[in-house]
Amino acid sequence: MMVGSLDYILLKKIYSNNLHKIFSTILTLSRQIELSQDIVKSSLLDMVNAGTVIENNDHHFHLTELGRKKFTVVMTGGTFDFIHTGHIFTFEQARMLSDVLVIVIATDKTVQKFKQHTPTNSQQERVVLIRHLREVDAAIEGSEADFFETVETIQPDIIALGFDQKHDEKDLYKKLNERGFSHVKIVRLKEHVFGKSTSKIVQDIIKHSYREES
Repeated sequence: MMVGSLDYILLKKIYSNNLHKIFSTILTLSRQIELSQDIVKSSLLDMVNAGTVIENNDHHFHLTELGRKKFTVVMTGGTFDFIHTGHIFTFEQARMLSDVLVIVIATDKTVQKFKQHTPTNSQQERVVLIRHLREVDAAIEGSEADFFETVETIQPDIIALGFDQKHDEKDLYKKLNERGFSHVKIVRLKEHVFGKSTSKIVQDIIKHSYREES
């Protein structure tokens, strides 16, 4: 293991734990990265001395502003009701832009509002599914009231937009500047694998079922 790489891993894990509302204790971190508690404790104490993390009275570790600056974060979002190769392609593209990939899952109410249908899988089920994908470091439910509440929570360096997501990039930059996120970069991702979309998959399932019943 390279010098400093364990610190890097711990910093990212503490960040994602915070998004997932998991307390970053020595025991928890030790189990998550599969190293002994003594090794993790020694590294955390060095990081406290370096000013990249702090330890509170409950022995939970948190990033400092300096610690957060040690890695970059990209966020992207969507419904992700049925995971297919197009989604994986999107996650891989976004992941290459930064050190940490955070996925924002649209809530059931948000999907209903903008797509006029209820997702097959609940927002809680979709979050759990996305969290278990190898490319993803963290997955959280988006704010129903204000997109920028989610940005405030994640504190991204980059916002990755899907190739077909209906966002006006100039307007988004303007609003980011107004909300104090002038440092955030917006990247439009490439088109995913042709013909791989959730709506197309659903249509194919319906057609297949119809043929079997006929």
